[in-house]
Amino acid sequence: MVQGHLYDRLLAPAARENALYQLQVIFHGSTAPGFLFASGFVAGLPRSPLSVRASLRRGRRLLFVLGVGYALQLPFLSLWKTLQAPPAQIAELLACNALHVIAVTQLFVLALQWLAGRRWIVLAGLLALAIIAGGPFVWSAGLSHRLPPALGAYLDRSSGSFFPVFPFSSFVLAGTVAGAALGRQEPGTRRRRALLWGGLLIAAGALLSLVLAGRVDFWSISPGYTLLRLGGLLLLLLAVETMALRGVSGIRPLALLGHETLLVYVLHLYLLYGWVVGPAPLVAWTDRLGFLGALGMLLATIPVLLLAAWLWNRTKARAPREAQLALAFVTVAFVYDFLTRPW
Repeated sequence: MVQGHLYDRLLAPAARENALYQLQVIFHGSTAPGFLFASGFVAGLPRSPLSVRASLRRGRRLLFVLGVGYALQLPFLSLWKTLQAPPAQIAELLACNALHVIAVTQLFVLALQWLAGRRWIVLAGLLALAIIAGGPFVWSAGLSHRLPPALGAYLDRSSGSFFPVFPFSSFVLAGTVAGAALGRQEPGTRRRRALLWGGLLIAAGALLSLVLAGRVDFWSISPGYTLLRLGGLLLLLLAVETMALRGVSGIRPLALLGHETLLVYVLHLYLLYGWVVGPAPLVAWTDRLGFLGALGMLLATIPVLLLAAWLWNRTKARAPREAQLALAFVTVAFVYDFLTRPW
């Protein structure tokens, strides 16, 4: 994720015409689905339904994630100025991106677990398939234009959303199903099931892609492409688990970044794109670097993200109450500033 965003932002236009850049774009197309799938996998691990207290705690966290998603897209640090923003900036504010689709889908799963009991896994799986199959029809029907912009942005990309519900909620839903069906199994069973389902999804995706060739855009809304990525993610999950069990070097830093994904996500976006609180620290290199320069910048950025993740992780471990108070203080201060600034 970090590598893809950094290359997209910092590489010069001439470098982006290189075949090497196009190759990494293909792989980068599965990092966001992997992000969504992993968030769902973790959510599917606990036995459900959760207790009322645990459900409220998770719901509060998901609403916070949703709020962060919208905050990252604010055009101005002022409610009154935002209300007078031009339509293009309002569309950017309301666009559905990774944090939005994670939060909304997981909130739905939380409700589904309470309403459907043990059947929630089957229902979530069926819903994921329905979203995959219905995606091309929703995109072509233009349903988003018949709804208020805040809701229509969740349906397709016509309003500027990068990760609308169709098809990206299917990755979150599939992740929760995998977490519940595979995550609690003993390693041998999990390995066999992951290999089986991963292979079946890849085969089904390849076959469906051939059938739909020329009818549905493969690289965006094609059900075949979605199934291929889901199968690949299952096999990748199996590979990462195998490396972790064997103690492969580099797994611990990756695990730390995984534990603090939200912090890493927000921080790397600020470094590259800036935010309403200040300009991007890396703005001077935007669209100016070659591959070696971008690689050097990536190698310099990763330690910064690791350090931030380590400091926040240690703080939460040693002083969890103080960490929560600090987060609440920063949130309240930001919201207060946003609501009270006249311009």
